[in-house]
Amino acid sequence: SRSVLAHRLNRVQNHLWILAADAGSGQSRLLIEETDPAWINITDDFHVLPDGRILRTSEQSGFRHIYLHDASGKLLRQLTRGEWEVTGIACVDAAREAVYFISTEASPIERHLYRTDFQGAPPRRLTEAAGTHSIQMSPACDDYLDTFSSLESPPRTTLHDSSGKQLRVWREADTKILEEYEILKTEIHRFQGSDGTVFYGRLIRPAHFDPKKKYPAIVTIYGGPHAQSVRNAWPGGINWEQVMAHRGFVIWQMDNRGSSGRGHRFETPLYRRLGRQELADQLEGIRYLTGLGFVDPERIGVQGWSYGGYMTLYCLLHAPDVFRAGAAGAAVTDWRNYDTIYTERYLGLPEENEEGYRESSPVHHAANLKGRLLLIHNIEDDNVLFANALQMMNALQSAGKSFQTLIYPQKSHGLMGKASQHRWQEQTRFFEEALR
Repeated sequence: SRSVLAHRLNRVQNHLWILAADAGSGQSRLLIEETDPAWINITDDFHVLPDGRILRTSEQSGFRHIYLHDASGKLLRQLTRGEWEVTGIACVDAAREAVYFISTEASPIERHLYRTDFQGAPPRRLTEAAGTHSIQMSPACDDYLDTFSSLESPPRTTLHDSSGKQLRVWREADTKILEEYEILKTEIHRFQGSDGTVFYGRLIRPAHFDPKKKYPAIVTIYGGPHAQSVRNAWPGGINWEQVMAHRGFVIWQMDNRGSSGRGHRFETPLYRRLGRQELADQLEGIRYLTGLGFVDPERIGVQGWSYGGYMTLYCLLHAPDVFRAGAAGAAVTDWRNYDTIYTERYLGLPEENEEGYRESSPVHHAANLKGRLLLIHNIEDDNVLFANALQMMNALQSAGKSFQTLIYPQKSHGLMGKASQHRWQEQTRFFEEALR
């Protein structure tokens, strides 16, 4: 073919054109067009078949599903449908007219491999065990590696044929950490908010748990788009949360509206006003958590990194009577500082949404701080620039607020090596002092 296919989005990313351009003349023609009231998420699930037909995914129904178009772009049929997500296409078998895909059909917090055909037959699930299956399929779709894990099971990789039959164990799970350490159980909680919305949270109870006691709690938060924190997947064994649970803290995390894995409709309530819906849902989670009877509502802290750092600041400044302390890492403090392709997708253009930018930015609400704050940032952070931390410090100082800082000299968005170890040690000390 002499055609080059391209996706083109407008600046605010709510209008998509899929074009076919002649490689010689440069002339293009429109194949597919989509619009969305909020924004359009682009993925690489786009396949051109040998006969020119196009197989792609779209969220136009409110959930990401698979669509088949002819070579001119005309929609032939929708291959999958339902209130669940296709999270990725694992393989397209054009000869057999079959599609293998990963989805949340079984549960929003799990990932399984399915097969359907180009006629849109009911999908057949190929993976069995409840949990998360990460699939690597051969180019010919003849066999695949399945790396499976759950909250109780470390990753184990097996080889299967295209029908799902297991052929051999490729790599056994490393269970040494379970034998050497006391890994406290992570529980999944499903609960309803006041408007009936279903949420998922994960909970770690303290070591030597006594249901008659009242414990301090640390809320881990991310809360932003394109991330799902609560999954039935191996959480990684020994980490800071396990350490804090062994030190007597309840650990809690939930996915608010705005996060992924639940469909586009679940994601878009944060449109043009970041932080507000996320916090409202997090407060629903706090009400559920304290309603369990063993969390002291006067001793709740919050911590997060990147968007989670932003949300930590937002929680402290907009719910100061709920959160007693927070550790905010690599936080955006003014959305005018962040990269345009990300920010404008969710907030629109600054000149068209001045109030949304202002109300979404913690730097404008520093005077609301009541609890203890630990502000953490890399000087050479190449994603969330250090200017965010400096502007937040200036706003807090101007408002006469006390706070603590941890500044690191690494050139990255995250912390590595000794700096990471130092951060966790200092953050542990911070919460021990603030919530005891």
